[in-house]
Amino acid sequence: MNALSLPEQAFDELPTEVAILDERGEIIYTNRAWRTFASANGYTGELTFVGVNYLAVCDAAREESEEAAAVADGLRRVLHGADDVFAADYPCHSPTEQRWFLMRAVPFESPTGGRHALVLHMNITDRRLAENRVKVQNTRLKMLAYILSTDLEVPLTDALSKARELAQQGNDVGRELLGSLERIDVVVGTGAALAWDDDTTIEMRPVTLRKQAETAWYYADDNDASFLVFDSRELLADPNLLQLLFDVLFSNALEHGGDTVRVRVGTTHGGFFVEDDGPGIAPEDRARVLEAGVVLDPTANGEERGMGLAVAARIAELHGWTIRVEQSGLGGARVEVDGVEWT
Repeated sequence: MNALSLPEQAFDELPTEVAILDERGEIIYTNRAWRTFASANGYTGELTFVGVNYLAVCDAAREESEEAAAVADGLRRVLHGADDVFAADYPCHSPTEQRWFLMRAVPFESPTGGRHALVLHMNITDRRLAENRVKVQNTRLKMLAYILSTDLEVPLTDALSKARELAQQGNDVGRELLGSLERIDVVVGTGAALAWDDDTTIEMRPVTLRKQAETAWYYADDNDASFLVFDSRELLADPNLLQLLFDVLFSNALEHGGDTVRVRVGTTHGGFFVEDDGPGIAPEDRARVLEAGVVLDPTANGEERGMGLAVAARIAELHGWTIRVEQSGLGGARVEVDGVEWT
């Protein structure tokens, strides 16, 4: 067996499948990952694939596969000098699992002359499955938005009308009920817009951090939880969206921290934070919880759908803010929002 050159040894250490094609599209080299994948998936030919024409294989599958046709055309453009790179992702499912790969080809000139292409096949299954989960969650969210904006409209309007009548008659219960229903109306309308409209616009104006946080806490808490706001600075924000952001963060703290959770709101140099003394979030999960559909403990609550912190992230994004999850000084979770413009 011939000794491997240094580049061949390096390619063999890569987990990505690598092949080199000559100017005619024939394979002149494959790395160990390529050969291992072929063997594991039942390929019975020569595992090195040397001498196999990659372009011919793709051309033979043109009528059955749009991806094969696109790859053949893209590789020809690279080998003929029309393009400097070609990339395409494609499904490559096995009988037991779904798989997707990203194929990427770049040209180079060999020392002996002639244009070659370096072809890499990278497994992107985890990324594609995550994208599919987000698409499913977005579809569900739009369905929820439709329900919120249609099925609840009439009964909520009727309830608001009756509560206003009671409030105008001086009924204390009516006034309190009216405040709660008006808050529900704002949350429903704002939530539906966030879910349904990809081009949601926001109305930025000066608001007080303390007032927004305390109003949201008033509607969120009905138990013995502890709440403090350490600052009353003004910032530019959409008041309805900011209050919804606090709603989400407070509900999350109450759900996971229990009836006696301690919640604190304060400011940083570039923004504000909400922290609690609940169980916290593991470091490896802190970025994931901001994604739609991520449920860290699906057995904890049968109604959990993993949308809360994703809504908070969406609100921050609309404002041009950034949001991240850390460990709080109280031992629980701390959500920090940065990029805020103070007035």
